[in-house]
Amino acid sequence: MLNAARHLLLALVALTGFSAAPASAQIFFYPPQHEGAPVTGAEPGLFVPPMLNAQPAEIRANLIWNLRSSLNVAALNCQFWPTAMTVDNYNDILLHHADELNDAYEGLKSYFRRTQGNNWQSRMDEYTTSMYQSYILVGAQRSFCHSAAQIGRDALSRPKGQLHVTAQNRMRQMRNSLTVYGDATLPANVPVTLPPLPNLSNDCWRGDSFNSRRC
Repeated sequence: MLNAARHLLLALVALTGFSAAPASAQIFFYPPQHEGAPVTGAEPGLFVPPMLNAQPAEIRANLIWNLRSSLNVAALNCQFWPTAMTVDNYNDILLHHADELNDAYEGLKSYFRRTQGNNWQSRMDEYTTSMYQSYILVGAQRSFCHSAAQIGRDALSRPKGQLHVTAQNRMRQMRNSLTVYGDATLPANVPVTLPPLPNLSNDCWRGDSFNSRRC
């Protein structure tokens, strides 16, 4: 029968998976590469939900509004990372690119009026709600926030009327960043080798003390 001390030792090793080395409070994050090819907005799987039977101007409007939505989500969910400046960047983008964003919103309204008839407003509300939700993934927050910070700075560097260029060039990166990753110190999907357990045979113990001479 294992005694209490050996039970405790076994439980601690199983719970922590670490050796007796001093613990570190710092967590490092090395962002993976998420860059991708430019898009038009009509690529299958790029947006959730997809915009079906859209015309070119409507596709562009949807592309720009998805960019806005993703940056809005970042402004709300990335405040734990002040240096990413997602709130300030988002607010500045709304001001700097106000005309183009307004045109994009009108383009969305035009699509839903054309395709949904009298129910266009409720259908559009459902669509945009799902759009926002598509940029939230548990476990992908840091990679998403890192990309959103980069893309927000890119959007602010564009002259007025050129927000669509950022959307075309960086929307694939935004979507790719929605991938779950572990910490750099403990990457996801990488097997962890636990330290070997001490010999729990009764011959190796004297009461609660491990006898290293015998084992």
